[in-house]
Amino acid sequence: MTDATTCCPRCAHTVIEHLFSSPVPGVWDVLQCGRCLYCWRTGEPDRRTRRDAYPDSFKLTADDIDNAPEVPAVPPLAVPAVRAGQGVEAGEVVEAVQTVG
Repeated sequence: MTDATTCCPRCAHTVIEHLFSSPVPGVWDVLQCGRCLYCWRTGEPDRRTRRDAYPDSFKLTADDIDNAPEVPAVPPLAVPAVRAGQGVEAGEVVEAVQTVG
């Protein structure tokens, strides 16, 4: 790996996983940090790929990650809305949504 890919731009962790390569060999690779899970493509600007150029306001430390609150679960998807004029009245749509939840 080159200097730009030896540590995570966001948290400076040195365990970097190679996820994908460009269809054209050598153009770019997609990498992921083993600690904070940040992903980046090597062809992106330095502010996304190099720790020294990454915005300070988005940098993380090991303590930041260890003490982060739990991320809430994503709620289930809602029933898609039915378009008017398809033979379903508005009240039926509300009733269907209520029975799903």
